[in-house]
Amino acid sequence: GQFPGNEGYIVRRAMISTANMASFGSLHGFALGQASGNHWGDAVTLLETTSATPFFFNFHHGDLGNFSVIGPSGSGKTVVMNFLAAQAQKFAPRTILFDKDRGAELFIRGIGGRYDRIAAGNPAGFNPLALPDNAANRAFLRDWLGVLLKAEGPEELATISGAVDAAYANDPALRRLRHFRELLAGTRRPMPGDLADRLSPWIEDGEHGWLFDNAEDRLDLSNRVLGFDMTALLESPRLRTPVMMYLFHRIDERLDGQPTMILIDEGWKALDDEVFAARIRDWLKTLRKRNALVGFATQSARDALESRISTALVEQTATMIFMPNARARAEDYCDGFGLTDHELALIRSLPAHSRCFLVRQPDASVVVRLNLSNAPEVLTILSGRESAVRRLDTLREAVGD
Repeated sequence: GQFPGNEGYIVRRAMISTANMASFGSLHGFALGQASGNHWGDAVTLLETTSATPFFFNFHHGDLGNFSVIGPSGSGKTVVMNFLAAQAQKFAPRTILFDKDRGAELFIRGIGGRYDRIAAGNPAGFNPLALPDNAANRAFLRDWLGVLLKAEGPEELATISGAVDAAYANDPALRRLRHFRELLAGTRRPMPGDLADRLSPWIEDGEHGWLFDNAEDRLDLSNRVLGFDMTALLESPRLRTPVMMYLFHRIDERLDGQPTMILIDEGWKALDDEVFAARIRDWLKTLRKRNALVGFATQSARDALESRISTALVEQTATMIFMPNARARAEDYCDGFGLTDHELALIRSLPAHSRCFLVRQPDASVVVRLNLSNAPEVLTILSGRESAVRRLDTLREAVGD
């Protein structure tokens, strides 16, 4: 009966040791997260820790909200990413998700979003030359065409700049990539390998003509929730980089301080390019100022750390989520992501189907559980398995959207 506050019930008083007293007055508690007063207000969601205590999850630490989900195939990474994005919809954020293997199509359509597939050979509906005439768009087109055509030296960059200005002096109906070739050639004699020749694969019946040589631009970002299937581009930097540049430019135009989430599956691979490596820090800082966050998911910690943008992303990430991985390597998780030996041991020891994962934040490190076994219909939407996506295709063919 010598518990604190029970003095009146003590029948036989006895001395206790300092260690006994310290056990009654533990100074260690469980991580709770923050229920309210966060950058976007209330906590994104409430998760259960493995100690059966609540953890109020948030993306943000201060105003920095970028996060990463790292885990091998089959570890539940897609479910966690989509679940957190779904829970964040209470803030009505503009949500743009760059998907792989259509893993988030069911989720995006399920919350009322529009989902577009970028498939090789099918007109993508992109026409950057149709952008309205203003200084920002002209500057972007000069930059974008320089990357598309691998421009070298001030002379070629000046040629592109002059062609962009000439395009905006033309009838808007002629602002199309196939007509831009004449502007690049000018009065010069055609030469193999010149700028006009380098444009050939990107126009008309060229190998990549389906991507940007479209009569009008059908990219509509007015929907609050958008998804793009990038599977066809992920393994091809030649296509991926100009597409991501264009999409990011269009997204950047719409950032107005409203909460925004940009989610990128295999994000390290999508942006592993010297073009983005040179700009990623400034881009992430700009997004932070405009109340936007970026969420990255990846299967391979090794690939992520070997990408050219890894250092900037690790520095600019507020929350890192690690799925169970019995093969996690110390040189990746500890040396690369800064985890402790104890945290690495937890990641290795968690059973693959435990529905648990480690949340690592600047002021918290906690193992939480996301158990959706009692909601199989929700799990079907969030997991995006191939069989469910095929069933979606069948239903859409029968009844439409």
